[in-house]
Amino acid sequence: MHPPGLPGDSAREDWEERGRHDNSGRLAQYKPTEELDNAQLSCQFVIPSDEVWPTALGDLGPDCPLGLWARGGDRLPQLTVSAVAVTGNRNATELAITRARAFATAVAEAGHTVTATLAYGVDSAAHRAAALAGRATLAVLPRGLDRAHPHDHAQLLSTVPATGGAVVSLYRPGTEASGATLRASATVLAALVRTVILIEALDHTEAAMHAAEVAADLNRPLLAPPATPDIRADGSARLLAEQRAILCPDPARALTLL
Repeated sequence: MHPPGLPGDSAREDWEERGRHDNSGRLAQYKPTEELDNAQLSCQFVIPSDEVWPTALGDLGPDCPLGLWARGGDRLPQLTVSAVAVTGNRNATELAITRARAFATAVAEAGHTVTATLAYGVDSAAHRAAALAGRATLAVLPRGLDRAHPHDHAQLLSTVPATGGAVVSLYRPGTEASGATLRASATVLAALVRTVILIEALDHTEAAMHAAEVAADLNRPLLAPPATPDIRADGSARLLAEQRAILCPDPARALTLL
């Protein structure tokens, strides 16, 4: 038998060994046999007893996931120690895209890990800006890691781990995105990071708003630029009005708060 925390001869054997040493009994309830047999083909499955497990997820308490599928999972400790989410509307205004690039560039150049979802709009702009700055990013996907979400961001999906970053998901390969997976992934995004920068968000509609509200509930600093009339940000405006978000007019101010 292999001691807990060390790999067995296969992903399945390793999982079974860990399950035997899991006093909570949670792992025994989940048997991803087929997926684990094929895990090494595309990604790895990381669980809380692994050294690379992001300990920040423990702040979710009983909602902490049983595991994460990952590409570049061995880099998670280094990436998450200073992870900062830059997120917002998928259907973003031009001003929001400009802001996302500026905030992400500043965050990356200051040595923090830009973290987002690869989605259209603010999130993918943040990933690309950090990459242009020569920095690795962390992506949280709302579907299995066998395909990008959205599908035409396949190159961006492959670039993140290839340039020193990591991509993680709650969902096994083959799982499609849905409203439920978007919300669950937004929760993980908020828990993984130290701070959330909400560039622009519509109220009650976007996964970004859910991430922002979870971050506030977890006492993660939530920063937001002014919700001016030329952006689509009634959600950001509400969080600022409720004093759940901190007004952050520019990247320089954000860096003083990280």
